[in-house]
Amino acid sequence: NDHLKKSEKEKEISEDDLRKFEKEVQEQTDEHIKEIDEITKHKEEEIMEV
Repeated sequence: NDHLKKSEKEKEISEDDLRKFEKEVQEQTDEHIKEIDEITKHKEEEIMEV
């Protein structure tokens, strides 16, 4: 994210591209968090069975 902001500041990418990339990064982050939550929930259920 910092790299993207630096690139935008140095005019290597446009502000619109920066927003697009930030949105993509956030979507990927949200997806990974969802996967981690599912794995954690499953693991908790396994532990509670014992």
